Amino acid sequence: MRTQTKIREERAQGLLRQQIKAYFDMLPGSLIGNIINALVIMFLFQEKVSSQILGLYGLTMFGLTALRFHSVRKYRKNNLPDEKLVGQLNVIRTYVGILGLIWGSSMMWLISISSAAETAFLGMVAAGMMASGSLALASIEGAVRLYIGPIVTLTLLALLNVGTALAYTSAVLLVSFSVVLIRASIVNYNNFVTRHTRERELRDSAQTVKLLLHDYQEQGSDWLWEVGSDGLLIEPSVRFAQAAERPVEMLDDIPMISLFDNCPEREILIDHLASFRSFRNVAVPLMVSGEQRWWSMSAQPVESESGQVRLRGVATDISATKNAEVKMAYMAHYDGLTDLPNRFLFAETLSRTLLRQKRGSGTAVISVDLDHFKGVNDTLGHPAGDDLLQVVSRRIETCVNEIDIVARMGGDEFAILLPGVHDRDAVEKIATKILEVLHDPVDLDGNQVIIAASLGIVIAPGDGANAETLMKHVDLALYSAKANGRNRFAFFEPTMDDAAQARRMVEIDLRSALNRNELSLHYQPLINVESGDTVAYEALLRWFHPTRGLVMPDEFISIAEETGLIVQLGEWVIRNAVAEVARWPEHLSVSVNLSPLQMKSNSLISTVVNALASSGVAPERLELEITETVLMHETAVNLATLHRVREVGVRIALDDFGTGYSSLNYLRSFPFDKIKIDRCFVEEVDSHEESRAIIRAITGLANSLGMVTTAEGVENAEQLNRLRIEGCTQVQGFLFSKAVSVSELTDLRSHKAISGYSAPVISLPKATPKSVSPRTQKAAKFG
Repeated sequence: MRTQTKIREERAQGLLRQQIKAYFDMLPGSLIGNIINALVIMFLFQEKVSSQILGLYGLTMFGLTALRFHSVRKYRKNNLPDEKLVGQLNVIRTYVGILGLIWGSSMMWLISISSAAETAFLGMVAAGMMASGSLALASIEGAVRLYIGPIVTLTLLALLNVGTALAYTSAVLLVSFSVVLIRASIVNYNNFVTRHTRERELRDSAQTVKLLLHDYQEQGSDWLWEVGSDGLLIEPSVRFAQAAERPVEMLDDIPMISLFDNCPEREILIDHLASFRSFRNVAVPLMVSGEQRWWSMSAQPVESESGQVRLRGVATDISATKNAEVKMAYMAHYDGLTDLPNRFLFAETLSRTLLRQKRGSGTAVISVDLDHFKGVNDTLGHPAGDDLLQVVSRRIETCVNEIDIVARMGGDEFAILLPGVHDRDAVEKIATKILEVLHDPVDLDGNQVIIAASLGIVIAPGDGANAETLMKHVDLALYSAKANGRNRFAFFEPTMDDAAQARRMVEIDLRSALNRNELSLHYQPLINVESGDTVAYEALLRWFHPTRGLVMPDEFISIAEETGLIVQLGEWVIRNAVAEVARWPEHLSVSVNLSPLQMKSNSLISTVVNALASSGVAPERLELEITETVLMHETAVNLATLHRVREVGVRIALDDFGTGYSSLNYLRSFPFDKIKIDRCFVEEVDSHEESRAIIRAITGLANSLGMVTTAEGVENAEQLNRLRIEGCTQVQGFLFSKAVSVSELTDLRSHKAISGYSAPVISLPKATPKSVSPRTQKAAKFG
């Protein structure tokens, strides 16, 4: 890149060259004027001056003129190099000074021998010479002063020497005229420099624009185009031809619109070209070497030199931007893993389908949710889970027609839109086929995975007239299929909506139950088999609704777990149970059930520690009961939490022992303080040897590991006697008491619940064993 100094030097040399050129352009006319003036003077003064002097004068003038003509010819023939410009300028100034001195001397000599009339004539000649010289020398700074100075000075001396009034008047006029000429020469020189500078800037600008335009045409991402009133391309550029990948000669004089694909965007461009008005950023597709490209066209009307109006514009290849827009639109409407429509596109399509649905026709929607998909991710990893989702997607697609839509709604949930289908049997066949194809094993990197799914089905308009209602109802049907054992389908029934509304009301009321003090704890005693004494109480949650009355746990515990409220409720149970046991005799303890969600809560440890600290209860008087379900999920994390609770001094019991999948493994993983034998074994202990054998094995195992055993659901004396014989440590059930409020615990604490072992002695009123279902008893164990 040129430096600023270099640029200034080039501009100064350009100015010198223009000054010299202007001088030599004016010089021939000036020389001819000098010759004419010399000839006139020689003619007028031939009588007064000797022929020898006139000859010498004429020879001098003609010699100088010939020399300058030679300089002009040499200048025009040879271009002066930059290094000789300054020297040439100095030569010009020297010549001008000599010429002025010769003319001034001539005027001084001739005036001294002239008459009054001749003196006046010589004054006019001097003025004319100065005026013509000022014009010819306007481009050379200071040259006018070098030329006029000797003429004015010497002529003025001559006039003053004459001493007449006319001579004085001529002297004054000569001086005034010379001042005007010198001032005008300065202005003319400045104008010359300004004009030259502007012309240079315009030339530079034009050259820059030309270079930029050429670079724009040849290398830029955009290219120029021009069409006439007939729509034909005019002199297409090389860049235009390269962008279209066609020879330039093939593009000249062809309709530009013929390059583009037949589409709505092309019609828009045709309208703009026909209107011959300015337009901007009209995107049009075209095929270039078998690949679709997009050009953005802009133009405005211009008038050519011949007066014809044309459209001249610029085109830009926006294919990358268009492709990105298409990709973004695809990502906004399709699932990247399965290439299926996503939830958003499915909802839009369902809404449009329902709007276009004809009277008497129908539209079915099937919701598909994979059963136990989380286990695949947990055991085989998420990549395997992704592969499984792709297999499921392809299998579902084989079960439907081309006009049907299969979408991935998120996670392991899919949806199927069956437009024009209203026959229940036809939808049932598709649902059955889906269950069958999904049940086939899937090979995931050598691992055979058998999957199943739950399906919910709705049919419009019977199950809903709009998309929102249909999706709500299909979720209810799916929930029903899951609740009834999974791996099946369920059609929506109006009663499902009623149940959902009731469930929703329970959730709403449950959220405010704590604030309204509607929750309370009931306690069921745990009896020592050997002594018959009550050794502990299990805290069980009860909800007394102001309008519904007593709401049993099986109605709200599952809702609390699904909504996450179980954590808040569990913390409330722990705090209140510990606060209550603080008022009991020290030999009594309290047992509280933990939900799996509580085990994942970061506040569990702090809740337990704060409850014990604020009440002053010894940690060993609090027992937390967990089920095997807690240890089935995130075992390492849950085991770590249990160890931290155990370090505080709190006792841990394993509830519902024997009903899970890996009970013995859990006993090895964590040293529980107690095992609670599930009621399913106790119910038949007095009539089935298998149940007695299982209880015998459990108590023997617990005794060998130093654990206490508690049998749940004891309802008669025969069961109690059998449990004593099999070595059970503690018992619990309706034989002794149902769960009661704390105000009813006074008699229980001092009462011997067992007298001997032949028959129980029960002095408190108790509920009939069958008055509460086993399911209710199991749900009621939350605390």
